[in-house]
Amino acid sequence: AHGYGNSIYKMTIAPTGIALARLDGLKEVAVAGSGMALIALPGQSGCLKIARMDNCPAGTKGIPWHRYRGFLTVRRDPDNALRVVNTVPLEPYLYGVLPAEIGTKVPFEAMKAQAVAARTYALKNRGKCAGDGFDLDDTTRCEGYEGVDGETAASNAAVDGTRGQILAYQGQMIDAPYSTDSGGMTACDDSGDCPYLRAVRDGDGADGRDYAADGRYHTWTQTWTPAQLAQTLARDPRTKVAQFMSLTVDGLDASGRITTATAAGADGTLRTVTGPQLRQILGYDSLRSTRVTLTRTPTGDYRFDGKGWGHGLGMSQDGAVAMAGPPYRKTYREILKHYYVGAVIASDTSVSPSKVARHGS
Repeated sequence: AHGYGNSIYKMTIAPTGIALARLDGLKEVAVAGSGMALIALPGQSGCLKIARMDNCPAGTKGIPWHRYRGFLTVRRDPDNALRVVNTVPLEPYLYGVLPAEIGTKVPFEAMKAQAVAARTYALKNRGKCAGDGFDLDDTTRCEGYEGVDGETAASNAAVDGTRGQILAYQGQMIDAPYSTDSGGMTACDDSGDCPYLRAVRDGDGADGRDYAADGRYHTWTQTWTPAQLAQTLARDPRTKVAQFMSLTVDGLDASGRITTATAAGADGTLRTVTGPQLRQILGYDSLRSTRVTLTRTPTGDYRFDGKGWGHGLGMSQDGAVAMAGPPYRKTYREILKHYYVGAVIASDTSVSPSKVARHGS
């Protein structure tokens, strides 16, 4: 549907899909989709604004607009929900990624490292969400994205200063995962598909400190009572057992992360899952990483003592921030070399993203 610049439109459910109506009471036009939102088509600023109004907190003053570059497509999904897709070129897309992923109040070299990693990830994983009708989403499943509202001059300059730069290994574009904090040791890829993702000591050899030692969740503890753990494990068929008896960690990999863990039932039933699966089942915000030790307390509770937050593959964002700041003052090239072993910076036009399998974490 087309509209007038600087005009505000309301989308409401109609028998034929969505009714797009000018809020000043002018003509109502039927378009595809379903749901309710407010959208302003681009005016002189060249940005689009959209706001979801059906879940605004009570007492909200004004319209909670969110601004985006490019253009927006709105459609109705099979479940009758409203789907809004932002179509935007790669570099302006990265303007919205950096604030969401690493923030805008970090050293400039850390932002540049994030720009290269995010650009590589976006190109390598383009189409990851094709089944949903778009390339990438704005969650931890893909990459955070805040649109225009998160942009700053510094973060945009980090994108511009690395324009077209990606990471390659032996002439082929890599997958470039990253996470908040590696916990002092990056995770390794045991499949062999990504030889540049190795277990790397994420700290300074001279002072012995982890780069992210001062991170908020560099070390943490999470405790479950047997009843709480049994209830949580029973929610997933992969770990559901009759009359839960115990949970054990079967082994750790070279980076100190759980390889597999097993839940046991009173009838002898055993349910074994991988470390990433266990984290998914227990909750990503509860089991913040799989670089943990599991012990039973004197009262019988299960205590996970962990390090880091996230899957740990590739760049540690907290580690990159520390490396770029004092006393290390590493460049973005040095940071990326540390986390993606053997990878080099190349032009995004010189390699093909289809030559290397994506990492499946």
